[in-house]
Amino acid sequence: MTKQPVSFVTNKSTRSQDLQGVIDASMCIGCGACVFADPSLKLELDPVKLIYQPSHASNADAASVCPAVQVDFAGLQDQIFPGAEQTEYGVVHSVLLAQSTNYDRNLKASSGGLVKELLLQYLSQDDVDGVLALGHVGGIDFETQLVTEPEQVDRLPGSIYHNLAQPRALELLHELEGRYVLVAIPCQLEGIYQYIYQQAPHLADKIHTTIGLLCGWQYSHHALRAIAEFKGVNYDEITDLSFRGEGPVGRLRMWTGEEMHAVGRRVDFDYQVAFDRSFNTPRCHTCINHSNYLADIVVGDAWLPATVASRTGVSLLICRTEGTHNAVRALQEAERVKVTDVTTADIMESQKRRVVFGDFAYAYSAYLDEIGVHHPDMVGPNRPAARLSPRKDVVKFHKELNRKLELQWARRYKFLRLRKATVELPKHVKKYLDWFFVRVLRIKSLTGQRKEVPRTALRDFR
Repeated sequence: MTKQPVSFVTNKSTRSQDLQGVIDASMCIGCGACVFADPSLKLELDPVKLIYQPSHASNADAASVCPAVQVDFAGLQDQIFPGAEQTEYGVVHSVLLAQSTNYDRNLKASSGGLVKELLLQYLSQDDVDGVLALGHVGGIDFETQLVTEPEQVDRLPGSIYHNLAQPRALELLHELEGRYVLVAIPCQLEGIYQYIYQQAPHLADKIHTTIGLLCGWQYSHHALRAIAEFKGVNYDEITDLSFRGEGPVGRLRMWTGEEMHAVGRRVDFDYQVAFDRSFNTPRCHTCINHSNYLADIVVGDAWLPATVASRTGVSLLICRTEGTHNAVRALQEAERVKVTDVTTADIMESQKRRVVFGDFAYAYSAYLDEIGVHHPDMVGPNRPAARLSPRKDVVKFHKELNRKLELQWARRYKFLRLRKATVELPKHVKKYLDWFFVRVLRIKSLTGQRKEVPRTALRDFR
């Protein structure tokens, strides 16, 4: 019998008492913090929802560290960046565009290749004992691994988009002695830091630097099952996969043994169906921290008009500390990366304001509050800048999301493809028209809405 989708009725007065609301509302993101707060817990893949969830409701200790219950951004930022000025973009020391001068590394990354350049830089320092970054385990399984040798860095995968169980990062911090660079997505870092500062403060000294990813959403395993079905790939035989590579947008590649199946991410209609926002893990719809406020340096794609012509991709960097800014400059002086300075306005333009400032997420959380649905309690530094999406848009989204989840959980993916080709086709076409006018024609610059990064500033970039 198929479970019903997100009806999510939760008694909000018990929000912090246990994880029942998180389980009922499918809000777990798999960070694993709760597992260390309560060792009786395990993260298990729900066979219908196809996301990881805690094995049972547990207790207040587990709820207190769970980023699907609440995130104390103000308190965490005071711990991580004591005395630093808080802006609507979080703590910001500098904003840069950068690109690795290593062509293969840059091309494989699809953005600028800066994460791996930074990892190599930190591994060369005497005060760094290793890197904790995502590595391939087998099939579609990935987990945090210890990297100590430079030759291991280029074997690390790029960004992984599907939901994972991530307790290994905290497990390694408990096991290891020394200081480490940690690579993490925003919600994972929220859980790690909440656990550390509440229950294991000695672990904070083991973190040398955090490299955060600008998050482009996390997907349930239904997304992979759907694209595999559309492309005639046996999902159960997938031995490896890569979501990016071979250019700025990149291709999704799935291996079944020696055979590789590639899917274009921008123009392939099946990809647009399978990686529609309805396939996101539900907490993503309420996330206001795509810019990774708790990371020392944040790395993501620079989706700007000035970078459209890039053959290999360009990274947007948000350096939140002087130390991370200096690390990038050291790479520049060694001619391992090309760098140009930009401003916080380019963060918003690159990632879209509704994402950077949480326009939709804050409005959606308010609606979930209104109808008695569990959601994480999160107020970030971007809240004063947010322009909440209209309530009617949020209500419509919630209704459509529930219908799409019904189809996903029943694995009726072809109905979602039919819907995208009919009812949703105008919106789908509009997305590409917006991209063409804003990114290619630079319409905002022509109409005086903003000052674009001049392409001459990137003349040395590929």
